[in-house]
Amino acid sequence: MKNLLTTIAIICITVISATAQSNSFGTRVGYNFELSLQHPVASNSGMVEFDAGVTPFITQKGIMYNEDGTSSDRRYTYGRVQAVIAYDWIMDILPSFYWYAGAAIGVSWGYGEFFDNPHYDKNGKLITYRKLGLPIGAQIGLEYEFKSPINISVDWRPMINVFGISQGDYTSYLYSFSLGVRYRF
Repeated sequence: MKNLLTTIAIICITVISATAQSNSFGTRVGYNFELSLQHPVASNSGMVEFDAGVTPFITQKGIMYNEDGTSSDRRYTYGRVQAVIAYDWIMDILPSFYWYAGAAIGVSWGYGEFFDNPHYDKNGKLITYRKLGLPIGAQIGLEYEFKSPINISVDWRPMINVFGISQGDYTSYLYSFSLGVRYRF
């Protein structure tokens, strides 16, 4: 009985050790402010990254069309809350330094007076901007792992909101450059 328990314990420790991979948790700051979690997969040749964050209120001045087709300059504010999941393939450059590239998909929710007010085109036709967004895109970046349990990354994640295009919502995140700082555990 003692040998059986020892054998089971050794098998459990071996399985746990073989599947244990270092995760990373931290922030990703750029166009958005996000909490970020990375998990290596496929024998460390890839990683899944989950990010959840907010685009703070942005104030812009723009030309808005009225219902009668006349235009006026208006200031409006808007922002988005979003969650994104990305799968990246990892390619080594040097030990502890690598680059990665992959695909990303997410869900977002717009807020602010931009989404709350009616919008019209030049002919006075009502344009509907959806608050719900389904962005898809790509991600490419560089990451360095320090000897301490910290890694730092720089990446670009261009995304397009595919859900709202037919309603005139071309909200995109083409300039989404970010700096990530994460703790490995």
